Amino acid sequence: MDKSCRRLKVTTPTRIDLAGGTLDIYPLYLFEGFGLTLNAAIDLSCEVELERRPDEGIRIESQDLDLVLEASCLDELKSEGPYARLDLVVRILKFYKPTSGLTLRIGSQAPAGSGLGGSSSLLVGLSTALIQLEDLPFDRRQIIDFGADIETQSIRVPTGKQDFFPAAYGGFNALWFELQGIRQERLELSGQFKGQLQSRILLGYSGASRFSGSTNWEVMKRYIDGEGETVARMGKIRQTAIAMYESLKREDFDHFAQCLAEEWNNRKGLAEGVSTPGIETIFKSAEQAGAVANKVCGAGGGGCFVSLVPDECKAAVGEAIIRNGGKILNFAFTECGVQVIK
Repeated sequence: MDKSCRRLKVTTPTRIDLAGGTLDIYPLYLFEGFGLTLNAAIDLSCEVELERRPDEGIRIESQDLDLVLEASCLDELKSEGPYARLDLVVRILKFYKPTSGLTLRIGSQAPAGSGLGGSSSLLVGLSTALIQLEDLPFDRRQIIDFGADIETQSIRVPTGKQDFFPAAYGGFNALWFELQGIRQERLELSGQFKGQLQSRILLGYSGASRFSGSTNWEVMKRYIDGEGETVARMGKIRQTAIAMYESLKREDFDHFAQCLAEEWNNRKGLAEGVSTPGIETIFKSAEQAGAVANKVCGAGGGGCFVSLVPDECKAAVGEAIIRNGGKILNFAFTECGVQVIK
């Protein structure tokens, strides 16, 4: 992109994680031999807009947080007090060091703390915008490697890398965390099967914003300390991810649904806080209305969840979710990753 460009917009998808979460965190996947996570990009997107300024000033406008943070130059930019929630944005800016002043506007269609990978989507989008604005080489894998380290510095607990891939590449992903590194496998599903998944998955929001990083850290500590229940459940989560991978390759919806239910049954027992009484109430009501499987989004438990439903039960399950304090979010799977609009 021409470095004379003064303004650009970048959009990135979020994702639904399907199986294997937490096994993307180093060194857990090494202890298990390897890790496998499955996820799918969705069109609830994060949007970043950058505009060059004639001075050295930096202005960050967050639509979701209703916050504006300003500084006379990049070195003076601080994420303190009420602006601590912009810490990740500030760290990304200071890492890429734009050569001019900027006005930055950010917003997301995914609720905060939803477990849909919103922070990773923002990170990929903002990193891409800064790289494109400065006409630097664009390398998605490098953005992911740098981004995971930046996010770890910001949230102060180890973080995994699975969430960055759907934001960068889109589509359905099988991510193999192996001794040699991360191997990305794009799952090429038929239009008919993707349509079946689309029509039978309800994406809900419990109304509660949650931070899953601390829960993942608790799981890591329990695993490393050798707590038998956590170690056993993590092994089962890996086995379920492999089984779900095979069901997706075969396009076997019934087996996929069985695997999703098994994933949640093992995940909610990993540590306190993965599930909540409110989530359990919603899931029980959804099952009574006909849902065949439910799972919270986010490895450590987020505010969003998915319910798998027969077509004839879709309306009843949706009503049950809303009746118990949840809401239904409209979404579509997307094959597109990060996109730049000049």
